[in-house]
Amino acid sequence: MKNKAVFFDRDGTILEMVYNEETEIIDSPSRPNEVRLSPGSIDVLKQLKSLGYLLVLISNQPGIGIKKLTEQNFEKIRRKFNEELEKGGVKLEKEYYCFHHPFAQIEEYRKKCNCRKPGIKFFKDAEEEFNIDLSKSWAIGDGVNDILAGDKAGTKTILIANLLESAYLSIIEDKLKGVKPDFIVKKPKEIISIIRE
Repeated sequence: MKNKAVFFDRDGTILEMVYNEETEIIDSPSRPNEVRLSPGSIDVLKQLKSLGYLLVLISNQPGIGIKKLTEQNFEKIRRKFNEELEKGGVKLEKEYYCFHHPFAQIEEYRKKCNCRKPGIKFFKDAEEEFNIDLSKSWAIGDGVNDILAGDKAGTKTILIANLLESAYLSIIEDKLKGVKPDFIVKKPKEIISIIRE
């Protein structure tokens, strides 16, 4: 029998975004002390686990390639993220990170690839590694590429329209090019009632 999974984005979904005072933009955490789980995310992850879902993280992380952070700093952030999950009693099946970006400043990361969402390489890798039925699975994230990738991979999709994203919903709809998320929620806790049905 095949497994079902929930594919989560990380930043803006499980992790809170951070206001960077230097650049005056809301962005992914760039230091371990900025790592904060989104309110309610631990409870959501635990409930999904109890419903029999594997928890898989797929995240675009171009920060190293665009020289926003070092490999060592990325690893410290990743470790802190996992420590926070473990404190809450949650362990992910696997984390897939794409470090590529078409305009990366570091050559080894500068490329168009299939692992960067909306590419679905990591969905396919997880499908094979964990014997996942993608049609019984979900992709959840706060951005256009999360929804496009989930749709292309054959999962159901949930867009978390946090405050930042909500302000740009009409722009997001244009970028989705006709692909609609199956559901839109404002808070992670709304996910459970949708998936439970």
